[in-house]
Amino acid sequence: MTRSILSGLLGLLSVVAMASLPSACESGGVGDPCLPEDEYDPQFAGFKVTEENIESRSFQCQTRICLVNHFQGRVSCPLGQEAPATCNPAAPGDCKDCKLSGSYAPDCENDGECLSGDCDEAGGFCRCGTPGTDNPNCPTDWSCGEDGVCKLHICRDGLTNPDGSTKCQDPTRSDNEGKACCVPGTEDLVASPVCGQCAGDSDRNAEQAVYCSCRCGVADGEPDDPNFNFCECPQGFTCSEIRPNVGLGDPNITGKYCIKQGSEFTGEQACGKVQGRYNSEQCEGNP
Repeated sequence: MTRSILSGLLGLLSVVAMASLPSACESGGVGDPCLPEDEYDPQFAGFKVTEENIESRSFQCQTRICLVNHFQGRVSCPLGQEAPATCNPAAPGDCKDCKLSGSYAPDCENDGECLSGDCDEAGGFCRCGTPGTDNPNCPTDWSCGEDGVCKLHICRDGLTNPDGSTKCQDPTRSDNEGKACCVPGTEDLVASPVCGQCAGDSDRNAEQAVYCSCRCGVADGEPDDPNFNFCECPQGFTCSEIRPNVGLGDPNITGKYCIKQGSEFTGEQACGKVQGRYNSEQCEGNP
C-alpha cells in the first residue's frame, strides 16, 4: 500500500457523521449530483467512458452510492487540461510560482522494503533519500522533500489571477476556457492530463452519467438475493445492469442500478464531440 496525502479529503469525510447515514436500500436522493472521491487525488487523470465506477460509501449521497456510469474526465473539470509543467523548488529555473501538488510515501516496516533502503519505522514510510533532489526513489518529475517524502511541485505561471489565486475550472460556470483542473474545494492543481467531458447531448457528460443511485437488482443471470433490500427506482429512472458479476470484488455491488431513463451506455462512439481537451490516445469521442 502507499500513502497519498490528498488535500481536501479530510474536509469531505468530516461533513457527515457515520451514524446519520441511511442504508443503501433507500432510494431517496437518487439523481442528486455527487463528486467521486477519486477527484480529491491530485494525480487522478479522470474516469474513462469505457468503464463504470460504483462508490459504495459516498458521504454525499443518502443512498451511499455515487454512480459513475461510463463517464469521461473529471466532474470538477469540464474541459479537462494538458498536464501542467512540473518544477523543483530547490532549482525552479524559469518558473516563478512553483507550488506543492502532492506527496507520496510507500508504507514500510523495515529498510528492506524500501528502494532507498531507508524505512522511517516510527512513521511507517519509506524515506526517499537526499532532500531537495530529483531522486530515482520517487516517481518521474517528483523530488525528495526535507521530510524524506516524495513531493510533486507544479509551475503555476500563467495559471493565476492578479490576486494570486489559481484559475480553476468550475462545473457551475461557462467561462472555463484557459483554466486549470484543481482538487475540489482547493486551489491545488491536478498534476495529470485530463480528457474533456463528452458532448452535452451524449448522455455521457457529468449531468447524465454521475449522480447518486441505488442498487435495484442482481446482475443478469444471477439468482435473486432475498437477503438484500433492493430499492425501487423513482420516476424518471430505470433499473439497468451496470456491473455484471464476473466473480471479482464484492458481489453485493454487482448488478443493476437506477439510471436516468435513456442514458444506457451504447459504446465509446456515444461520447460525441469532446468538450475541451482531446487526445486520441487517451480520450474517446471526437475533437
